[in-house]
Amino acid sequence: MPSQYLTAALYQFVPLPDCAALQATLQQFCDQAQVKGTLLLATEGINGTISGEETAVRRVLQYLRADPRLQGLVHKESWAPSLPFLRMKVRVKKEIVTLGIPGISPTAMAGTYVKPQDWNALISRPDVVLIDTRNDYEVDIGTFKGALNPRAKTFADLPNWVAAQEANGALQAGTGPGQGTRQGGQKSGKPVVAMFCTGGIRCEKSTAFLKMKGYEEVYHLQGGILKYLEEVPPEQSLWQGECFVFDERVSVGHGLKPGDYELCRSCRHPVGDVERASPGYVKGVSCPRCVHSTTVDQKQGFAERQRQVELAEQRGQTHVGAKLLEPPRLADPPHLAAPLVHLLELLDKASSQNGPQRVVVALAGLPGSGKSTVANQLAQAVNQRLGTSRAMALGMDGFHLTKAQLAAFSDPQAALTRRGAPWTFDAAALADRLRQLRATPPASVAWPGFEHGVGDPVPNALQIGPEVLLLIVEGLYLLHQGDGWDLSGCFDETWYLDVSTATARQRLLARHVQANGNTPEQAAQRWKVNDGLNASIVRHTRAKADYLI
Repeated sequence: MPSQYLTAALYQFVPLPDCAALQATLQQFCDQAQVKGTLLLATEGINGTISGEETAVRRVLQYLRADPRLQGLVHKESWAPSLPFLRMKVRVKKEIVTLGIPGISPTAMAGTYVKPQDWNALISRPDVVLIDTRNDYEVDIGTFKGALNPRAKTFADLPNWVAAQEANGALQAGTGPGQGTRQGGQKSGKPVVAMFCTGGIRCEKSTAFLKMKGYEEVYHLQGGILKYLEEVPPEQSLWQGECFVFDERVSVGHGLKPGDYELCRSCRHPVGDVERASPGYVKGVSCPRCVHSTTVDQKQGFAERQRQVELAEQRGQTHVGAKLLEPPRLADPPHLAAPLVHLLELLDKASSQNGPQRVVVALAGLPGSGKSTVANQLAQAVNQRLGTSRAMALGMDGFHLTKAQLAAFSDPQAALTRRGAPWTFDAAALADRLRQLRATPPASVAWPGFEHGVGDPVPNALQIGPEVLLLIVEGLYLLHQGDGWDLSGCFDETWYLDVSTATARQRLLARHVQANGNTPEQAAQRWKVNDGLNASIVRHTRAKADYLI
């Protein structure tokens, strides 16, 4: 294991009309190189951060630059003693950084670059309006002296903020919003503007946006805050505080040394000494920002996750779910209106490629949400449409640890009571079997079942023949990351069965009473000590799905 891992932050605005076609091969190359992180592709370019062993990261950078369009790709490097990311995802987006304003071309319209060594002189001029384009929680822990804070929740809020400032006369030559000593002098009546962000990508668009609105003199910090902190000595710096970063370092200071902030695992915002001293702070559960905005069930789920983190640390293991893998998703995944039609389209697309290929879809959801019923119904419907058996539904119950394995735990009673929790499954065996399913060309694969009468898995209970080209795999933790779970790259698509906790609980309690012979009180107790805790874990994976159904 290397003593240091290389992290490369990269972006380039360049036309990539075939971005969707690039996704699969880029994902495969990154997986083979064993780098981790996130890369975004869009018709306007590429953006992202990757990390891993130095030779692996440089191999991916070389692969990217082998595309003539990306020969000018610039990246920034930093080093860390551990991997700041624990999975690799290549995504296709409408924009590599979302502003939501059509017609902006950063390659043709962006503002003027200013090197870190020249930045202080520019922002010290009284005629320059300095604007921080990052989100509010990032600005809260550090910014440049005298910078305006738009209090943006997302980058897409910036155009509305600019419009509001213009409407009240705050962005006019000679008015310098909030900067009484600053005097602008543009003929257009608009001030000289300097903008900055973490790595530079937002400012490519934000300065192009202002230029499109008629601002004549617009500047931005080349390489962003990170390049400034790397190159400008602390004694010469006009930076105040720390810089938030979207990886496990959370924040960095001058020299890109890790800062003093940690991450609130509930709201994903930085937590410093002030927040830690608040009564609203509970490690792994809440901070003053979110303590009143999460439910009791959510807090119980966060507390359970924190308990698992601490157990993993005691065992010398890594708890993936506790890591910040990417910026928080602010929007729900899209709802899939016609799942059957979508599955048929996936099959058709796969069959149109060179040779037969399997399509493997994950269906996650709460205990009691009806995953197995829906998966079986969809597989049967596909087979009926095709007139042949091409689809099959699979469950993950066969990957339960056996009762004998649970009895060998240090606390056998707790292990058996919590059977069904993430750590009571053999997630590595499931991942290996899923990779076998996706091998090309399709081959026969054995799949374990579960004997409820005995209460243990049955090895090789099902045989999946090469003629089966669509697998719908249902299970609680298919989107979970932690406790040995990480099925990234094992599925062509991931779905989440969007059933409320109240409905799932009602169904599960009825099942315990009718099928298992529990009394209503016993069923309710099972929910309290086991099923409800598992539901809290699963519910927090909802946003990771590609689609809700």
